[in-house]
Amino acid sequence: KDVIFVSFGAVLGVNTRLIIYRKLERIYLNKNYIIIFINTLSSFCLGLFLSFLSHNNSLMYSDKLGLFFSIGLLGTLSTFSTFIYDLFELFIKLKFYRAFKLFLISLTSGLLAFSVGFLLLIQ
Repeated sequence: KDVIFVSFGAVLGVNTRLIIYRKLERIYLNKNYIIIFINTLSSFCLGLFLSFLSHNNSLMYSDKLGLFFSIGLLGTLSTFSTFIYDLFELFIKLKFYRAFKLFLISLTSGLLAFSVGFLLLIQ
């Protein structure tokens, strides 16, 4: 059963990522900025969702919701493998400063977005 929840979430996540990517690509955004945006959005949503779950212990099926949203939908919405590939590509081209900048911006924006999402629901 758990695989089904993750799979349904993954189908929605990967298609959402593709739609967002294509729309941002049309306005001629750099692919690194698109990846940063998508990962930041995913981090924000994960923080928001986990905060929601932690404050609603009475929810039935919270473990199933966690599988669907956290691993399935948001896990495939974020693009960690693309981020790693972009870093690798920059290292191969000996563009260490750009790689470091991409790493730092991605990590910082992800942590901040997650924190804002998580703290948004704390009362």
